[in-house]
Amino acid sequence: MIDFGTLHLPDAEPAALQASEWTDWPLHGWMLVVSALILLLILPEIYKLLPAMAGCLTRSRGNLEVEHSISVARSRGNIARILALIFVVVADRYRIYDPSFIADWDEPWLRFAELAGVLAAFLLLRYLVHAILLSLGRKHLHPESRAAVQHGLYNYFICFILTLLPSVCLFSIFNPDDILMRQLIWAELALFWLVALVREGQILQSNYGGFLNFLYLCGLEIIPAGALVASGLFF
Repeated sequence: MIDFGTLHLPDAEPAALQASEWTDWPLHGWMLVVSALILLLILPEIYKLLPAMAGCLTRSRGNLEVEHSISVARSRGNIARILALIFVVVADRYRIYDPSFIADWDEPWLRFAELAGVLAAFLLLRYLVHAILLSLGRKHLHPESRAAVQHGLYNYFICFILTLLPSVCLFSIFNPDDILMRQLIWAELALFWLVALVREGQILQSNYGGFLNFLYLCGLEIIPAGALVASGLFF
Protein backbone atom coordinates (compact mmCIF):
# COMPACT_ATOMS: atom_id res chain seq x y z
CA MET A 1 0.00 0.00 0.00
CA ILE A 2 1.28 3.46 -0.88
CA ASP A 3 1.51 5.87 2.03
CA PHE A 4 0.16 9.32 1.14
CA GLY A 5 0.28 10.61 4.69
CA THR A 6 3.73 12.18 4.70
CA LEU A 7 4.35 15.61 3.21
CA HIS A 8 8.01 16.46 2.62
CA LEU A 9 8.67 20.19 2.82
CA PRO A 10 11.79 21.87 1.41
CA ASP A 11 14.52 22.62 3.93
CA ALA A 12 14.78 26.27 3.01
CA GLU A 13 12.02 28.79 2.61
CA PRO A 14 11.58 30.52 -0.74
CA ALA A 15 13.64 33.66 -1.19
CA ALA A 16 10.55 35.83 -1.59
CA LEU A 17 9.20 34.62 1.73
CA GLN A 18 12.54 35.25 3.46
CA ALA A 19 12.62 38.78 2.09
CA SER A 20 9.09 39.45 3.30
CA GLU A 21 10.18 38.58 6.83
CA TRP A 22 12.60 41.53 7.00
CA THR A 23 9.99 43.72 8.69
CA ASP A 24 9.20 40.98 11.20
CA TRP A 25 12.36 41.83 13.12
CA PRO A 26 11.60 44.61 15.66
CA LEU A 27 15.07 46.10 15.15
CA HIS A 28 14.35 46.63 11.46
CA GLY A 29 11.18 48.51 12.33
CA TRP A 30 13.15 50.76 14.67
CA MET A 31 15.75 51.31 11.95
CA LEU A 32 13.05 52.56 9.60
CA VAL A 33 11.55 54.85 12.24
CA VAL A 34 14.93 56.30 13.22
CA SER A 35 15.90 56.76 9.56
CA ALA A 36 12.64 58.64 8.87
CA LEU A 37 13.15 60.90 11.92
CA ILE A 38 16.75 61.65 10.97
CA LEU A 39 15.69 62.44 7.42
CA LEU A 40 13.06 64.89 8.70
CA LEU A 41 15.63 66.58 10.93
CA ILE A 42 18.15 67.13 8.13
CA LEU A 43 15.62 68.18 5.48
CA PRO A 44 16.28 71.93 6.02
CA GLU A 45 20.02 71.36 5.53
CA ILE A 46 19.37 69.27 2.43
CA TYR A 47 17.14 72.01 1.05
CA LYS A 48 20.00 74.51 1.41
CA LEU A 49 22.30 72.15 -0.50
CA LEU A 50 19.94 71.57 -3.43
CA PRO A 51 21.22 74.46 -5.62
CA ALA A 52 24.82 73.32 -5.16
CA MET A 53 23.93 69.69 -5.90
CA ALA A 54 21.97 70.72 -9.01
CA GLY A 55 25.04 72.64 -10.18
CA CYS A 56 27.15 69.49 -9.82
CA LEU A 57 24.74 67.55 -12.02
CA THR A 58 24.71 70.09 -14.85
CA ARG A 59 28.42 70.99 -14.99
CA SER A 60 31.73 69.87 -13.59
CA ARG A 61 32.51 73.33 -12.22
CA GLY A 62 29.71 72.85 -9.71
CA ASN A 63 32.00 70.47 -7.80
CA LEU A 64 34.70 73.13 -7.67
CA GLU A 65 32.21 75.67 -6.36
CA VAL A 66 31.19 73.29 -3.56
CA GLU A 67 34.83 72.89 -2.47
CA HIS A 68 35.38 76.66 -2.74
CA SER A 69 32.83 77.25 0.03
CA ILE A 70 34.05 75.74 3.29
CA SER A 71 30.57 75.82 4.86
CA VAL A 72 28.92 74.14 1.86
CA ALA A 73 31.65 71.48 1.68
CA ARG A 74 31.34 70.77 5.41
CA SER A 75 27.55 70.55 5.21
CA ARG A 76 27.81 68.27 2.15
CA GLY A 77 30.15 65.93 4.02
CA ASN A 78 27.91 65.73 7.08
CA ILE A 79 24.77 65.09 5.02
CA ALA A 80 26.53 62.43 2.94
CA ARG A 81 27.62 60.56 6.08
CA ILE A 82 24.09 60.58 7.52
CA LEU A 83 22.51 59.50 4.23
CA ALA A 84 25.07 56.70 3.98
CA LEU A 85 23.62 55.12 7.13
CA ILE A 86 20.11 55.44 5.71
CA PHE A 87 21.34 53.84 2.49
CA VAL A 88 22.71 50.89 4.47
CA VAL A 89 19.19 50.30 5.84
CA VAL A 90 17.78 50.29 2.28
CA ALA A 91 20.61 48.03 1.10
CA ASP A 92 19.86 45.60 3.93
CA ARG A 93 16.11 45.64 3.25
CA TYR A 94 16.42 44.83 -0.46
CA ARG A 95 19.69 42.90 -0.20
CA ILE A 96 21.32 44.84 -3.01
CA TYR A 97 24.70 43.69 -1.68
CA ASP A 98 24.40 40.16 -0.34
CA PRO A 99 27.64 38.13 -0.51
CA SER A 100 27.83 34.84 1.32
CA PHE A 101 29.93 36.19 4.19
CA ILE A 102 27.07 38.57 5.02
CA ALA A 103 24.16 36.29 4.08
CA ASP A 104 25.31 33.78 6.72
CA TRP A 105 24.47 36.24 9.51
CA ASP A 106 20.85 36.16 10.65
CA GLU A 107 21.02 38.78 13.40
CA PRO A 108 19.81 42.14 12.01
CA TRP A 109 22.37 44.25 13.85
CA LEU A 110 25.20 42.05 12.58
CA ARG A 111 24.06 42.42 8.96
CA PHE A 112 23.74 46.18 9.38
CA ALA A 113 27.19 46.40 10.99
CA GLU A 114 28.78 44.32 8.24
CA LEU A 115 27.15 46.34 5.45
CA ALA A 116 28.30 49.56 7.11
CA GLY A 117 31.77 48.04 7.45
CA VAL A 118 31.88 47.13 3.75
CA LEU A 119 30.86 50.67 2.81
CA ALA A 120 33.53 52.10 5.13
CA ALA A 121 36.15 49.74 3.62
CA PHE A 122 35.19 50.88 0.10
CA LEU A 123 35.55 54.55 1.08
CA LEU A 124 38.88 53.85 2.78
CA LEU A 125 40.19 52.03 -0.30
CA ARG A 126 39.03 54.88 -2.51
CA TYR A 127 40.69 57.44 -0.21
CA LEU A 128 44.00 55.55 -0.23
CA VAL A 129 43.96 55.16 -4.02
CA HIS A 130 43.23 58.86 -4.45
CA ALA A 131 45.97 59.86 -2.00
CA ILE A 132 48.53 57.74 -3.85
CA LEU A 133 47.61 58.42 -7.48
CA LEU A 134 47.00 62.15 -7.14
CA SER A 135 50.43 62.52 -5.53
CA LEU A 136 52.22 60.90 -8.48
CA GLY A 137 53.46 62.66 -11.56
CA ARG A 138 55.07 65.98 -12.17
CA LYS A 139 51.86 67.94 -12.68
CA HIS A 140 49.71 68.13 -9.56
CA LEU A 141 46.12 69.27 -9.40
CA HIS A 142 45.13 72.61 -7.93
CA PRO A 143 43.97 72.07 -4.31
CA GLU A 144 40.34 72.85 -5.19
CA SER A 145 40.43 70.52 -8.20
CA ARG A 146 42.00 67.79 -6.09
CA ALA A 147 39.30 68.20 -3.42
CA ALA A 148 36.59 68.15 -6.11
CA VAL A 149 37.98 64.90 -7.54
CA GLN A 150 38.25 63.31 -4.10
CA HIS A 151 34.92 64.45 -2.68
CA GLY A 152 32.80 64.94 -5.81
CA LEU A 153 31.38 61.44 -5.52
CA TYR A 154 29.64 62.50 -2.30
CA ASN A 155 27.71 65.17 -4.21
CA TYR A 156 26.30 62.58 -6.59
CA PHE A 157 25.67 60.15 -3.75
CA ILE A 158 23.40 62.76 -2.14
CA CYS A 159 21.60 63.24 -5.47
CA PHE A 160 21.26 59.46 -5.76
CA ILE A 161 19.70 59.11 -2.30
CA LEU A 162 17.32 62.00 -2.96
CA THR A 163 16.15 60.12 -6.06
CA LEU A 164 16.24 56.67 -4.48
CA LEU A 165 14.05 57.32 -1.44
CA PRO A 166 11.04 58.77 -3.31
CA SER A 167 11.22 56.08 -6.00
CA VAL A 168 11.40 53.28 -3.41
CA CYS A 169 8.43 54.74 -1.53
CA LEU A 170 6.45 55.16 -4.76
CA PHE A 171 7.12 51.65 -6.07
CA SER A 172 6.44 50.13 -2.65
CA ILE A 173 2.79 51.19 -3.01
CA PHE A 174 2.43 48.57 -5.76
CA ASN A 175 4.14 45.87 -3.64
CA PRO A 176 6.68 44.89 -6.33
CA ASP A 177 8.99 41.91 -6.20
CA ASP A 178 12.27 42.51 -4.36
CA ILE A 179 14.20 41.55 -7.49
CA LEU A 180 12.56 44.42 -9.38
CA MET A 181 13.37 46.81 -6.55
CA ARG A 182 17.01 45.68 -6.57
CA GLN A 183 17.21 46.29 -10.30
CA LEU A 184 15.73 49.75 -9.86
CA ILE A 185 18.20 50.65 -7.11
CA TRP A 186 21.20 49.34 -9.06
CA ALA A 187 20.07 51.22 -12.18
CA GLU A 188 19.79 54.52 -10.28
CA LEU A 189 23.12 53.92 -8.53
CA ALA A 190 24.86 53.14 -11.83
CA LEU A 191 23.39 56.24 -13.46
CA PHE A 192 24.66 58.65 -10.81
CA TRP A 193 28.01 56.88 -10.62
CA LEU A 194 28.45 57.34 -14.38
CA VAL A 195 27.57 61.03 -14.07
CA ALA A 196 30.15 61.35 -11.28
CA LEU A 197 32.70 59.60 -13.50
CA VAL A 198 32.06 62.00 -16.38
CA ARG A 199 32.27 65.11 -14.19
CA GLU A 200 35.43 63.84 -12.50
CA GLY A 201 36.97 63.16 -15.91
CA GLN A 202 36.16 66.70 -17.02
CA ILE A 203 37.99 68.10 -14.00
CA LEU A 204 41.02 65.88 -14.63
CA GLN A 205 40.96 66.76 -18.34
CA SER A 206 42.11 70.30 -17.52
CA ASN A 207 45.40 68.89 -16.19
CA TYR A 208 45.97 65.60 -17.97
CA GLY A 209 45.70 64.32 -21.52
CA GLY A 210 43.03 61.95 -22.76
CA PHE A 211 44.83 58.63 -22.23
CA LEU A 212 46.36 59.67 -18.89
CA ASN A 213 42.95 60.96 -17.84
CA PHE A 214 41.45 57.54 -18.60
CA LEU A 215 44.18 55.79 -16.59
CA TYR A 216 43.55 58.08 -13.63
CA LEU A 217 39.80 57.41 -13.76
CA CYS A 218 40.44 53.66 -13.86
CA GLY A 219 42.62 53.88 -10.77
CA LEU A 220 40.60 56.46 -8.87
CA GLU A 221 37.07 55.16 -9.38
CA ILE A 222 36.75 52.05 -11.54
CA ILE A 223 39.15 49.87 -9.54
CA PRO A 224 37.57 50.61 -6.10
CA ALA A 225 34.06 50.17 -7.53
CA GLY A 226 35.14 46.98 -9.30
CA ALA A 227 36.56 45.61 -6.05
CA LEU A 228 33.24 46.28 -4.32
CA VAL A 229 31.22 44.57 -7.05
CA ALA A 230 33.64 41.62 -7.22
CA SER A 231 33.42 41.08 -3.47
CA GLY A 232 29.63 40.86 -3.78
CA LEU A 233 29.76 38.41 -6.68
CA PHE A 234 32.54 36.04 -5.68
CA PHE A 235 32.69 36.01 -1.85
